[in-house]
Amino acid sequence: MGKTLQKLQKLDFFRKIPTDLTEATFAGASISLFAAVSIILLLGMELSSFLRVQTSSEMVVDRSAQGDLLRISFNISFPSLSCEFATLDVSDALGTKRLNLTKTIRKLPIGQDLNRAGYYQHEDVSALHIEYDAFGAHNMSDAEYSTPITHDHFKETLSSYSISVINFYAPWCHWCQRLEPTWEKVAQEVHKRYPEGDGRLRFAKVDCVAEQAMCQEHQVAGYPSIRVFRAGHDEINLHGVKDHEAYIGDRTYDSLLAFAENLAVSAGQPHHYVRGVTRMAKTSGCALSGFVLVKKVPGSMHFLAKSPSHTFDYSTQNLSHVVNYFYFGSKPSPRRRAELEKLHPAGLTDDWADKLAGHEFYSHNQKATFEHYLQVVRTTIEPAHRPRENSYDAYEYTAHSHTYNSFEIPSAKFSYALSPVQIIVAEQRRAWYHFVTTTCAVVGGVFTVAGICDGIFHTSVKLTKKLELGKQT
Repeated sequence: MGKTLQKLQKLDFFRKIPTDLTEATFAGASISLFAAVSIILLLGMELSSFLRVQTSSEMVVDRSAQGDLLRISFNISFPSLSCEFATLDVSDALGTKRLNLTKTIRKLPIGQDLNRAGYYQHEDVSALHIEYDAFGAHNMSDAEYSTPITHDHFKETLSSYSISVINFYAPWCHWCQRLEPTWEKVAQEVHKRYPEGDGRLRFAKVDCVAEQAMCQEHQVAGYPSIRVFRAGHDEINLHGVKDHEAYIGDRTYDSLLAFAENLAVSAGQPHHYVRGVTRMAKTSGCALSGFVLVKKVPGSMHFLAKSPSHTFDYSTQNLSHVVNYFYFGSKPSPRRRAELEKLHPAGLTDDWADKLAGHEFYSHNQKATFEHYLQVVRTTIEPAHRPRENSYDAYEYTAHSHTYNSFEIPSAKFSYALSPVQIIVAEQRRAWYHFVTTTCAVVGGVFTVAGICDGIFHTSVKLTKKLELGKQT
């Protein structure tokens, strides 16, 4: 047993020198202290590096599935675009066109100060298809009661009747020209059934070319606009919000006459429900919010005033707007945003996913078109503690905006193009044995270097002393 132990002792890599044969020096103690501090600092930095999240980034061709859709969320305020005719059209490079989207869009009336001025609109007048009488069905009438009302007699006329139905029109408007003979015929019949002495009902019209200021005062955005005035005004005050009554039914003789008969019955009953009448916000602006699902190909979103049964004076329209938010994909939850801040290669800025948020785009030119060109990049985040199928996407984009005078319909256009390249950011954890290996390397390396330095210093001191004593040969 003793011989076996003696053989094992010969395998000792760390042979010991008796203490009596060693010598402690001040220089050696200083180097040892410096080496200990260095080991502690290096191990601390290595531990911090080991605990720090590391990522690997790679660029690949976008791996989206065929037919995959992308969600675009937005909230944009137009202080001079009426909710009555505010429209969103979406088109893409494949020829897909979706006109007047309403299902996932909400319209909120706002004032010039961008503050809320009403309730969300549910009646979409911009999509209504209104019927007209055939051409030549009625002869023109030159009756005195059909003479357009001017601003000098407007209030006086309204105060003379319990209910007044006013046709705000423009002589150059195609739909107004279609309506004119029918309107004259209905006005004539209403005058016969309810003469001036009756005082219940009056049909009249206002020329918005001659009375432009008055039409703007009544928020007339498209022609023709048929408004219902009760007791001299068309306002409905509901919980402090002022709306106006507008007729949105068919513009045929039978429909308008039936509408007149229902109105006559409701005379003296403020805001009595009448078929064909809806409440419209008595305000000049609109905030459109919601989302659209689009194919992952270049496309565009058009915000403009449009209606299949109204005409607009585009020279007076102003599509100035404020982007409250506009982003692609889903908004990350607080947990995912924290992971994005930790894993994103360049970190997150305040506008990392929404470059347009809070930006204002104004023009004093009423025929201006605003165009925004957006280039979108998809970044896929793959956390290490979850399987790859639970990874999630973050979309960033660059934005370039331009305003120019348009000879066509003024609009606010958001064009987007998705990059065919996808960035994959994968979180990587270092193995525990890497830390152990590095720890051994740090301790051994510093200890060895310190020993070499101590040896060199000690040898130099001995040689110096020998030279001083003249013992060097």
